[in-house]
Amino acid sequence: MKKIVAQVAGIFLLMIIVTLSLQSCSKEEETIGVITVLDSLGNPVTSATVTLWQDTSHNPSTGAQSNVRVTQLTGSSGTAEFTFALEAYLNIDAVKGTKTGKAFIRLKQGETVNQTVYIR
Repeated sequence: MKKIVAQVAGIFLLMIIVTLSLQSCSKEEETIGVITVLDSLGNPVTSATVTLWQDTSHNPSTGAQSNVRVTQLTGSSGTAEFTFALEAYLNIDAVKGTKTGKAFIRLKQGETVNQTVYIR
């Protein structure tokens, strides 16, 4: 009887260890927005300035205002990639010389979201 109790206790302890180790291995996935800037002919635009911003959002509980504003240049494929900790709704401004484009993106927690902006 003692042997059975010891085996059951050992199995139970092993299950707890496995469960805890699996939970500690999981990491939160990044929230990524990939913006592609294209010209009116559908060609990728290199070195366009892409700004993601959110000036009007506020926390209803605390009243704290969000002032998110990040800028990057597009690469040779016309894309700029932004990484955030949380999901968000953001405005997009794309500028290359005198040409501009606007759009918005909804970032989803732990996902990569793609958005295309046409500049004219």
